Amino acid sequence: MNTQDYKELFLTEARDYLSTLNNALVALEKDPSHVEAVREIFRAAHTLKGMSATMGYAPMTTLTHQMETAMEPVRSGAARLSPALVDTLFACLDRLESWVKELEGGEEILETSMGDLLERLSATPGAPEGRAPVSSTQGHGSDFVFDENEKEILAQARVNGFSIFRLLVRFEAGCVFKEVRAFMVLKNLNDLGEVVKSNPPGTAVEKGEFDRSFELVLVTENDANKIRDSILSVAEVEASEVSPLDPTELESSPAGESPRAADMPVPKAADSAPVAEEKSFALPTIRVHTSKLDKLMALVQELVISKIRFEMVAANGEVKEMREPLAQLHHITGELQDEIMKVRLIPVKQVFDRFPRMVRDLAKSLGKQVNLEMEGAEVELDRTVIDEIGEPLVHLLRNAVDHGVETPEERAREGKDPFGTIRLQAKRERSSVVLSVTDDGQGIDPDRVRQHSVSKGLLTAEEAGKLTDEEAVRLIGLPGFSLAKKATEISGRGVGVDAAKTKVESMGGNFRIQSRKGAGTTFYLRFPLTLAIIKALLVKVGGETFALPVTGVLETLEIHPGEKRRLQLQDTLMLRNEVLPLYRLGELIEVDAPVPVLDLEPIVVVEVGESRVGLLVDAIVGQNEIAIKPLDRFLKKIRGFAGATVLGDGHIALVLDVNSLIEDLRERRYRAEHSLPGRENAHALES
Repeated sequence: MNTQDYKELFLTEARDYLSTLNNALVALEKDPSHVEAVREIFRAAHTLKGMSATMGYAPMTTLTHQMETAMEPVRSGAARLSPALVDTLFACLDRLESWVKELEGGEEILETSMGDLLERLSATPGAPEGRAPVSSTQGHGSDFVFDENEKEILAQARVNGFSIFRLLVRFEAGCVFKEVRAFMVLKNLNDLGEVVKSNPPGTAVEKGEFDRSFELVLVTENDANKIRDSILSVAEVEASEVSPLDPTELESSPAGESPRAADMPVPKAADSAPVAEEKSFALPTIRVHTSKLDKLMALVQELVISKIRFEMVAANGEVKEMREPLAQLHHITGELQDEIMKVRLIPVKQVFDRFPRMVRDLAKSLGKQVNLEMEGAEVELDRTVIDEIGEPLVHLLRNAVDHGVETPEERAREGKDPFGTIRLQAKRERSSVVLSVTDDGQGIDPDRVRQHSVSKGLLTAEEAGKLTDEEAVRLIGLPGFSLAKKATEISGRGVGVDAAKTKVESMGGNFRIQSRKGAGTTFYLRFPLTLAIIKALLVKVGGETFALPVTGVLETLEIHPGEKRRLQLQDTLMLRNEVLPLYRLGELIEVDAPVPVLDLEPIVVVEVGESRVGLLVDAIVGQNEIAIKPLDRFLKKIRGFAGATVLGDGHIALVLDVNSLIEDLRERRYRAEHSLPGRENAHALES
């Protein structure tokens, strides 16, 4: 076997198992009696060991084997999990992760790069020497009943020097896809010999028609150790019992019609093709390289653009013969687009799983006690969004551990639980997903923010005094703004919150802070489900067409110019007894074009954070699907634009990020009014 053909698959699965090991070990550290976490650690480590051995990565195989050995007293109940063992196991996982990265880069891993870890594992109190017993003759549930054909096969196998084992395979409680796991066990065993008997029958086993366990009789040239390892290499197998078949079981089986000798199968050697008839089994999932999905999505985007252009040509030309095929094309394209979008959806669990270990290590380094709670990990987002949300979440979680949660001593003085709680949550809202990071720590003191703003020259004392608490709290999102007394490796340079906010808004998302002194802080991040194909409202400004994602559009309306009211230098509109601030879109995007004089002015009402604003535009073109193309590396740095799209007439339209545009306009107005430096110079205030 050319193992290089399977290297990419190995690396993908290895990362999954390392994530499982990290999370299970974090859970076990919090609750040493967590039996399921112990089982998860053994299952993942054992599978990773088997995979590594198959690929020929000896150091990885050795290290995972020694990790199992060190954990065996904990699993058996002979010892409790010690802090020293936890730290050692985490160090082993870090080493395994570094090896995976080295393999990704084409490097080889060396035996000498784990000697220190092997010494620490062998020095763990209570760690047994050697491996645990391989087989057990206890626990087999029922006697097999063999027919004459099976008796002949087993008798001939014994004469030819083959071993005959009876096996018990038991899966973990709550095992998913039992039929898939059972098929993998049978496949592994047929590679080692011939399965002669199964209880329940083989077809029932492959369909998952059993509780948690099934029994087999195997003819093989291999020993019990190899058979057991082969079974345990399959995920979610809890236990495997291997014992020689008792000869008396053959004698007790009822006689039946003896088949002709020519019809009897003959056992083969383990390295030959198995005798048992090969059964087809359709796996429910396959792995596909992400580049193929990206290419497929790009083609669908081009198809959507072409469809829109065809529809426009047909509408302008009044070609009746085109109506039916265009309607069919519209239907097929829509279904294809929906299916591609579903294929690209990935649970946010893929991102969430990296954080328990990160929070654990960070809290320990700061002398804090923190519980990380995660909710909504099953919520799905497009892969392109998943790839981007990790960075802002890392910044906000680090901020919550460092600035939010107090030390155990401080929390005790305040009457709080010594363990702080950080909650990471995802939930679906319409066509977007809202992520939130909440801590029950000290919260943000708005008075301290005001004082810091004055000391840094951001505001005068009078201006700071006029800020509401909510407005003051929002200032921590400014570049270089930090309340930390000194900068550390973790935070304190005023980069974290600003970096998270900038990243979210660059993706067309929305960023909001909510905090109360002494009661904790919550950061809200709203993202579109996808960054590829979206529904957008097309509008005209200064002769150009722009696209507004409909996820943020609440309604459209037309008003007479006389209905506007000027309040505190801001145009407003009374809409259903609420004051709606009005902004001219041309001013937001700084389009140098005359404002048209209209009898009725079109307005697009959009959602900005927790408030609503109205955008005055020259004309509303209508709603359409658009394929978003990313801006190049120079243009993507400009705030306020989420991408570009090709319209049906072939022209380019920019996709607007309204949140950033309005925030920038408000900031420009404020800084101009108070003669403050521009945003590009704000980082200089850090000093």
